[in-house]
Amino acid sequence: MKKHLWPAAVLAAAFVLPTALPATAFAEDTAAESSNILAETTAAAPAATPAATPAEQLPNPMVPYTSYREMRHVLGFRPLVLPRAEGYALTEAYIIDGTVADMRYTSRYGDPAKRQAVAIRTALASSIHGEDAETVATALSGIYSVQWQPLKLGDDVALFAKISDTSFVACWVQDNTLFACEGENFNQWDFTHRIVYDLMDVTQHYYAEE
Repeated sequence: MKKHLWPAAVLAAAFVLPTALPATAFAEDTAAESSNILAETTAAAPAATPAATPAEQLPNPMVPYTSYREMRHVLGFRPLVLPRAEGYALTEAYIIDGTVADMRYTSRYGDPAKRQAVAIRTALASSIHGEDAETVATALSGIYSVQWQPLKLGDDVALFAKISDTSFVACWVQDNTLFACEGENFNQWDFTHRIVYDLMDVTQHYYAEE
């Protein structure tokens, strides 16, 4: 299995790969579960409708979805999902600018005001452009004014940034696909090891090119 690490030249090369879709398939049970949860938890989400706004106002780039299958069809790839066994429920799902999947989760346990929240973004490397790894990580995550730094997790390296004492974000690449994960109401260890490290393991298995 081929791995890409974030540092310098190797990562920079990954961001200019050809536009061909990765010939991979997400685990069917996880995708099916995500589709079911998405339908159950977002059934009441309003459909995206044009707003009567002035001509100069830009349209909202975030379009809500209630079907994982439809999202996959629109994007042309399978968005990364957080397995339900981790203790989180999928609460919102969007496609941003027609190219980025944004899946949002909330812990099913604890004080509702303090429950952990996780947002996962997935995009093809060909759709996110930047001068360097930090610029690409910023563009994908939507997190600005943070200091990105390499984070080694086992044999793998991601880009990591602290947003606040309880909020963090990480980005990584697997062949032709980019990933970003943001966590709120976490300590750093739980976020990086229990969430990011586990997700990176999933992406190595299901998003690696043959």
